[in-house]
Amino acid sequence: MTSLSRRSSMSRRIVGLGIAALTFAAVACKDGAVAPTSSLTPAAMNRAGIPGWRLKCFNATATPVTFGANWGLTTASGAPDVIAPTLEQVELARFEINSSCGVRIGSGTVGSPLAVAVRDNQGSAARSAAVTQELIDAGAVAVVGGGSSVTAPPVVIKSATPVYGAGRCWNNRGLVFRTRDTGYRLGELGARYARETYPALTTAAIVYRDDEGARPTRDGLRDKFVALGGTVLAEAGHTIVGPGTSVATFKTLLRTVTAGNPSIILGGTNTVHLRRFIQAYVELRDDPTWTTRPASFSTLKFVWSATLADNYSDVGPTALAVLINQNTITTSAWDPNSIAFQRWLALYRSYNPNGQSQLSGFYMAAYDAAIVMALAVTAAGTTDGPAVAAKIREVANPPGVVVCPGQWRKAFRLLAKGKDINYEGALGPVDLDERGNATGIAFGIYKVQPDGSTALVSIFGAGPQPACEDDDEGDAEDE
Repeated sequence: MTSLSRRSSMSRRIVGLGIAALTFAAVACKDGAVAPTSSLTPAAMNRAGIPGWRLKCFNATATPVTFGANWGLTTASGAPDVIAPTLEQVELARFEINSSCGVRIGSGTVGSPLAVAVRDNQGSAARSAAVTQELIDAGAVAVVGGGSSVTAPPVVIKSATPVYGAGRCWNNRGLVFRTRDTGYRLGELGARYARETYPALTTAAIVYRDDEGARPTRDGLRDKFVALGGTVLAEAGHTIVGPGTSVATFKTLLRTVTAGNPSIILGGTNTVHLRRFIQAYVELRDDPTWTTRPASFSTLKFVWSATLADNYSDVGPTALAVLINQNTITTSAWDPNSIAFQRWLALYRSYNPNGQSQLSGFYMAAYDAAIVMALAVTAAGTTDGPAVAAKIREVANPPGVVVCPGQWRKAFRLLAKGKDINYEGALGPVDLDERGNATGIAFGIYKVQPDGSTALVSIFGAGPQPACEDDDEGDAEDE
């Protein structure tokens, strides 16, 4: 893949990323701005049935501003990818923007249509890099990406140096942002939950997924647990690639990491390997020949910082009992009572009444990424990469007038006047740190239920409710 540091159109991109597990990216790709092909007056745009305010702010015949979508639509075998349905959220953002004032290019108050070009990365790192180049060559001024921790780095990596560094994520010179939280913060909040919920359990072992996507979570778990007065006695990684880690291998791993008699195990894995891990634990716990079993082994608590919501009714009754009574899952979530979330949900249901009923945070993160990118372009009045990069944190962070999902007209009007805004996303506050990582995203505490399902039992780390006020000033201007 062409390096971000090269002096080419690739070096002027902006990438907005969603998460370590699923990625939502936006990239400004072109050196020059896209300008409308005409400057129709409101009178020339007067069409029956279209609100007067929209005639004043939207030029439907202007050259579209094109975003590319680098998405996991199918797997290498051709089967549908589980992330494929979230692409609809990029289309939802396009629908909202084009039903309002469009994307502002130039210094005026008239916007251009937003178009979306889609390519399938098929879950492949090589394909993801090629897709990004294809989209740029096809005229996309930004790329919004949905895939995995496999497909994300090739889109943004600038050299052979690892993307990840302790306590941070994308080393991007301001050219990358994420609308989901980092794996490191996921680990930090998991450790914080463990220390606050089980203050007497001061010694831990960490069992982690040993790949670039999950090592940040391991580091966050360790750093925060120690910072809060705990001690990490041992760490051990496992692989999920190919056949992955077997029950027998997990039994060996468990013997090793529990040799120092920890009182709690922190970690991350996936749903397949959680099943294997717990089965290994049960077999060791009930093994009468293991005479050197650590004293705390049978009462260990487990706090997992990973996306592990699933139905575990297919495990045996003893393993299910352990999952119910000894395990807690902490992962990114959203506050269903948030005003911003409710506004997004109403917008989505109006766009597609038959849309997905079983939602995940990946849906909201995809929508938020597309909206933040479009807001930054509108604030800059250009598609030039560095100019848009300078606006990303301005539109996403305080201070400024709060703008929520479904309020594109309000945002457009304020930005056209040169005013500051603060976008509060569907998933949560999209307050970006200096490395483009979203902060303030809520985390959910999930528990396995007697029927094997996983249920959200509480929200952890959520901030105050946003003030999503209506655009009264805009209404007054239209009277």
